[in-house]
Amino acid sequence: MRTGDTGIDSKPDRNYVAIGYIVRTHGIKGDVKVSQLSDNPDRFADLKEIFIITKDGARQESCIKKVMWVKGGLIISLASYTTVSDAESLVGSYIAVPEDEVPSLGKDTYYHYEIIGMDVFTTDGRCLGKIEDIISTGSNDVYVVKDDNHEYLIPAIRDVVKDVDIKCNRMVILPMEGLL
Repeated sequence: MRTGDTGIDSKPDRNYVAIGYIVRTHGIKGDVKVSQLSDNPDRFADLKEIFIITKDGARQESCIKKVMWVKGGLIISLASYTTVSDAESLVGSYIAVPEDEVPSLGKDTYYHYEIIGMDVFTTDGRCLGKIEDIISTGSNDVYVVKDDNHEYLIPAIRDVVKDVDIKCNRMVILPMEGLL
């Protein structure tokens, strides 16, 4: 099971997917340093129009003038931000695109934003809680499932994850011995 972009639901009637996080300003011309949240290294290559989701949840459209790949992230020039003062207001914001612009994934492949918040049940109907976080380990992801009293680490492998229903926001697992 593969996962990728993070998600932000900034307005009930339209979903946006965060693909970058603005870490700090860069230089004196309003550029920002961005930590890429997508596992697609070319995600920003041809991107022109984006949405900025600020810390307080406000959404504003902007155009990308230029993208430079640097160690530890990207430097992005935005059309409407031309000074350091302009760019400082963006630190801590997300760069997002509408969900319908996110590339489709193959079978049994999901984005993080589709999985986080999902209810998890065992094959015998026991509710374990919600997926609160995803840990990427290299070989497979691990879903952090929490309820009021417990935390479970569920490996995202076919032997354990039996069904994922994005529309119903539900995952069914078959726990391995000792998992719970």
